[in-house]
Amino acid sequence: MSLPWVETKAFKDRVVLITGAGRGIGENLAERFAQAGATVVVNDIVAERANGVAERLGRAGLRAAPAAADIARVDQVREMFEAAQREHGPVDVFVSSAGFAERRPLLEADEAYWDQTQGVHLKGPFFCIQHAARQMIGRGGRVVLLTSIGGYAAQMHLAAYASAKGGVTLLTKAAALELAPHGITVNAVGPGAVEGPWNRQFFEDPEYTRIWMATAPMRRLAVNDDIAAAVLFLASQEAAYITGQVLYVDGGKLAYVPGVDVLMPGLVQHR
Repeated sequence: MSLPWVETKAFKDRVVLITGAGRGIGENLAERFAQAGATVVVNDIVAERANGVAERLGRAGLRAAPAAADIARVDQVREMFEAAQREHGPVDVFVSSAGFAERRPLLEADEAYWDQTQGVHLKGPFFCIQHAARQMIGRGGRVVLLTSIGGYAAQMHLAAYASAKGGVTLLTKAAALELAPHGITVNAVGPGAVEGPWNRQFFEDPEYTRIWMATAPMRRLAVNDDIAAAVLFLASQEAAYITGQVLYVDGGKLAYVPGVDVLMPGLVQHR
């Protein structure tokens, strides 16, 4: 996919810190921001993944540095942002991409699972925004959070995940309200299903895949660049007057109420 902000080097001389950038959507975002001229701080909880992405981008002549940290640990968040500022200058763009989805029925979810889910998806972004904003005050900046259609509408056996992502939606609005006077915008991107190994647990089920595709108007999964296009736009100068918004990149999924013909096609006689 051709992204104008990449082609025009729109983020030249900008420092962009991305959490969860060691693989998947976050890794692609790191590459796209780096191609657009940014110095990218590649965060991941696994040091080998962060190092690997930063090294790969460096070999391509792009500017990237690893930052291994567990964003659910406030002390590690603080150290990560302080190191980024010390080594590269204050952060101009913060993107929260760290996340995971694990199905567990409501009655089987234990405290450790709940705490991990909230820590990665909600607590971590909250304190990352706090530290990013402190570096942006007086200069302006951009914050883009990755939420999900699961933060708008519930799915079976994802109650903890939906709770956290719903929190991200309101965190986006609340942070936008408080940070607007400082010239800092805060927005979110809500993907539907995105191609990649992290979704294998869902799409290995043929019936799940059939229903998903039948209820997605675009009739396909998103690819990483679909998400990157939205994130880079919201981080760009062109989005300077957009804040407190959630942009759903879901192929129309949330716009459609499926009929019984999709969910139980054997019950419907077409005449």
